[in-house]
Amino acid sequence: MEQNKWMMLGVVLIVGAVLGYVVRGGATVSPTTTQTPQPSPMTQVENKPYQGFTLHIDAEKHFPADEKKIAHHFCKQVKGGMFECQLYDSDDKDARLVGVETVVDTNTWKGLTAGEQKLWHYHREEIPKINAKLPDLSETEAAKVVEMLNETYGKVYLLWDPAKSDLPIGQPNITILK
Repeated sequence: MEQNKWMMLGVVLIVGAVLGYVVRGGATVSPTTTQTPQPSPMTQVENKPYQGFTLHIDAEKHFPADEKKIAHHFCKQVKGGMFECQLYDSDDKDARLVGVETVVDTNTWKGLTAGEQKLWHYHREEIPKINAKLPDLSETEAAKVVEMLNETYGKVYLLWDPAKSDLPIGQPNITILK
């Protein structure tokens, strides 16, 4: 049963990708004063680990210096049935990577030590608190994703707090969402 939920979430992720989250690429700027459109190197490479982060989730309460600042998650399924999300300070093409969230199912979380479990948050409790939005999906599709995520646990590794500084200063930490 648990495996079916993960398979369904994978299908929803693929649907999200098909529905139109466009892979970033575009024009590059030449060193002269004119702009010359050139193909992006990303459009010429296939099957790289950075590809497939297509599920976009916006959430509050990830940055201690400003709990209203949005953490833009871009997620995909990875080996071992896990999901990983890259966290950015915006959804602009030049957004800065500020963290990572790893997501596991309930059975995986139960297999962790009690000390390790304390570093994770239960998505059924967290999702209503963070004002989560899935901007690239319809309300119906978003509701299906949220329902599947409810029985998962997440661990947020914050590399730096962009609400505190424009530079990546301070110690990275595991952010416990409350």
